[in-house]
Amino acid sequence: MKLTELILTAAIAAGFAANSFGSVFFSIDLGNLKDENGGSLIGEGMLYLVASTDDDTFSLPLSGSIVVGGSDDEIVATWDLSVESSTGGEYIVTSGAVPFGDDWEAGNDLAILWFPNLTVANQVPSAGEPYGFYRNTSDSGVGDVWKMPENGTLLHSLKFFPDVTNPLVDSGNVPSVVSSAGFVAGESAGSPTPPTDVATNENNPGTVNFNWVGATVPGGGYRIERKLAGGSDWTVLGTVGSGATSFDDDTVGRGKDYDYRLVAINGFDSVMSSSSQIQSLRSSLANIATRGRIGSGAEALILGFVIEGTGPIDILATAKGPDLANVGILNFALDPTISLFPFGATEPDAQSDDWGADAAAISDFVDRSFAQAIVDDTSKDAAFAFSPEGTQLFTAIVNDNENANGVGLVEVFDASGTSRNGVAPNDATNRLVNVATRGFVGTGTDVLIAGFIVDGAVDSKLLLRGLGPSIAGLSGTLEDPTITLFRTDFTQPGFPQVEVATNDDWEDDPAKLDEIIAVSNDVGAAVLNSGSKDSILLVDAIPGLYSFVLSGVSDGTGIGLVEVFLAD
Repeated sequence: MKLTELILTAAIAAGFAANSFGSVFFSIDLGNLKDENGGSLIGEGMLYLVASTDDDTFSLPLSGSIVVGGSDDEIVATWDLSVESSTGGEYIVTSGAVPFGDDWEAGNDLAILWFPNLTVANQVPSAGEPYGFYRNTSDSGVGDVWKMPENGTLLHSLKFFPDVTNPLVDSGNVPSVVSSAGFVAGESAGSPTPPTDVATNENNPGTVNFNWVGATVPGGGYRIERKLAGGSDWTVLGTVGSGATSFDDDTVGRGKDYDYRLVAINGFDSVMSSSSQIQSLRSSLANIATRGRIGSGAEALILGFVIEGTGPIDILATAKGPDLANVGILNFALDPTISLFPFGATEPDAQSDDWGADAAAISDFVDRSFAQAIVDDTSKDAAFAFSPEGTQLFTAIVNDNENANGVGLVEVFDASGTSRNGVAPNDATNRLVNVATRGFVGTGTDVLIAGFIVDGAVDSKLLLRGLGPSIAGLSGTLEDPTITLFRTDFTQPGFPQVEVATNDDWEDDPAKLDEIIAVSNDVGAAVLNSGSKDSILLVDAIPGLYSFVLSGVSDGTGIGLVEVFLAD
């Protein structure tokens, strides 16, 4: 039988003097007592109040004896719970005041032992008899507030009340002075010992396994705690019994740095391990690509992207026109160009007209990314490779030398932090976190289509936005955009595009508004005005290939902006 929940409450009487005579009342709340099957144990068992009169230590029960012969422990009160009245499971012990004086005195260590299977007729514990043990932890009566596992070895508090007519008081006004542990008769007991090795590792995607060896906690259990690295508030994740050596935490956020620690507790002491740190798994954006019509002036295809981290990152940027003929696009841009501007710069850091201008570097970056190579070095498609470092924002502007208003494809690839390159997202020191493309949204093949790859072993939370009315400083913007997200299903013949989600107006789903606003603030995206006709999707995207279409409601046209934010 498990002792799953036992709560005892009382309060120490102020001014009790050693060897003076007095009495206390007990309030015993057994409303949550359950056996291992969840059955109620209200009204069952014997309760004993034991004083350790000289040495402040207790001899734990053995088979055939509640108080071991030869010890100085003294049973000073006994209650038969089967005859105690209760209201809603709360017991006020009716046997009256429990006197103290010559046999025990204020300042003695006290313990309460609860034997759920004993009766008045049978008060002899058998071998392995389950019982609860509750003791105060200091002579001063202030003690420690301990919490114990919910699976059988429980810690709550015992408080004493002075001899008054109504012993019930607000539990917040009295000090907690008792700790507890669950034992079986004949089991050895002692203080916990700290683990000799504590470690954490990824067990499965999205789950952290916290494990330890070398610890002992007789009659007690372990509490597992976690906090964000650099934070101060520890969260209790759960509790396990004394035989456990690991705990699976499936409540982790993606890409978070956590500290874990173990607290071993029984009725005699508590021991806390040192903390161990781990970063939970995260995903990354391996690329972003946007297809649209390349116009002139404000209708040029403009792609902005943010890299975030401390180290270098290899970036491949491409602008394709003629290559689109291979996928059936006939009105392609004849001679696209791409120019890269760091944030605030008026002159480009890099630019390209034709694919073969930097063929060797481009070929290397293509091989280390998800990019598709163009074999013909004389291609009029454009590309360049570069390796920025640290957190930066860039703008890539795509034009067409022929000014033919053809369809173009602008792409940015992470060539250093992708699993294709043998680098897991957690190991990358820098990554793409935000990409946005502005362009003209037409109809038919002239709608704006963005694609991206989520790379890694876990889902990634993404904020996707299709803007028109909220684009500042431009005329001719799309009045009423709508976006639809698709995922390529590589498990089905022909690799069909499966619709994941769609949105017309960003406030269409009131249940998601608070989260959309919170995530927008987290990633640095301006919160849209209420009533705006812009579109937003907030999704947990599994690793894979995605595309989303920005079009106008009722075939509306105009300048639009598509954005992808990595929210993990």
